Order: sequence, then C-alpha cells, then structure tokens
Amino acid sequence: MNVALSELPDFTCCPGKQLQAHHQSGIVIGPDMHYLEQAYLDAKQFGWSKKPIVEMLIPSTVDDTLAPKGQHVASLFCQQFAPQLAADFPGGNNWDEHREAAADTIIDTVNRYAPNFKSAIIARQIHSPLDLERKFGLTGGDIFHGALGIDQLWSNRPVMGYADYRSPIKNLFICGSGTHPGGGVTGIPGHNAARELLKSFKLQQ
Repeated sequence: MNVALSELPDFTCCPGKQLQAHHQSGIVIGPDMHYLEQAYLDAKQFGWSKKPIVEMLIPSTVDDTLAPKGQHVASLFCQQFAPQLAADFPGGNNWDEHREAAADTIIDTVNRYAPNFKSAIIARQIHSPLDLERKFGLTGGDIFHGALGIDQLWSNRPVMGYADYRSPIKNLFICGSGTHPGGGVTGIPGHNAARELLKSFKLQQ
C-alpha cells in the first residue's frame, strides 16, 4: 500500500513529527516472535492478519521532490495476507470485496504505534494479492514468484531441469525472484543469468 501523508508519523516509542533518523530508515512493525507467529496464524484462519507485519518506508524523507513541502509519501509492505481467500469466506472470496477492509486493518495497526498516522493520510493506493497478480503478473501476489519452500530451492528453482537460467526456448534466459537464490533486493538472479548468457554466447562463437 502507498499513502500520501500530511505529516510524518509520530511514533510513541520515538516521539516527534519533525524529521528524525528513523523516518529515513526501514520501519518494521513486528515487535516480537509471538506477534509474527500470530500474524501468520490469523492469515491462515481469517484470510489476513488482525495485526499484520508492516514494513514502512518514507522515501520523501530522502527525496523532497516526491511530495509537496511539509508532506510525505510512504510505502507499506504488509504481511500476512492469504493469496486466495477460502471459497466459503464471509462476504465473498474475491479480494476486490475485501481490499478496503484489509487496508483499514493495516492503517489501524500502524496507528497503534504512531497515533497520528490515520489522520495524516491524504490518499491511499491499495494492492491486494489479486491486484498484484493483475497489475504485475505476480501469481497470488507472491513477490518471490513461488514460495521459498524446500521444493523451490536451489536446483528446483523455478523447476527441476531449468535452474541454469536457461529456458526451453533457445537463447531465452530467465532471471528474477523465480530463479535461484530467490527474491530480495540482491541482484544475484540477474548476475547469474548474465553470466550464463555470456557463457552461452562464447560457446556459440
């Protein structure tokens, strides 16, 4: 979710609406292991966590061209939310029907730690798992292009037989979160794919 803010979040643990170092950092709401576990269990049982894990970045604190003077933009990376809602989910199992309610839960969660957050929101842009699939081709909203389970690691990523960044189509190479070592901002999948591409063209010359 992306939000436009009239002022910076005023966190109870580090009060103040004036720019501070933590506003320019990754701010993670996930206070302890029990909280993290309960977020997962809630999503499994209810479709999304009642107290989700939220990572907030406020890029306008490092680039003041992103928002009008005195105002800010923030992105919220939120977990845990079920990729697909159960068939018997109350109110329908389409994420379009629950996008706003889930967003309200996220905002309420941040507001517990920064009580001015909700009132500071000027506008919000919501991407449910279904929106992420429709807009960016991320199946089930999975930014890692497949869960990093035992069956999706190393030589099994993306599938057995294609872990060398080559595809079944000649000279078509693959990279990104769906390849080894998976998602995250490392650049390693692209680096590895480029290495294999260069190897391949050397062999062809």
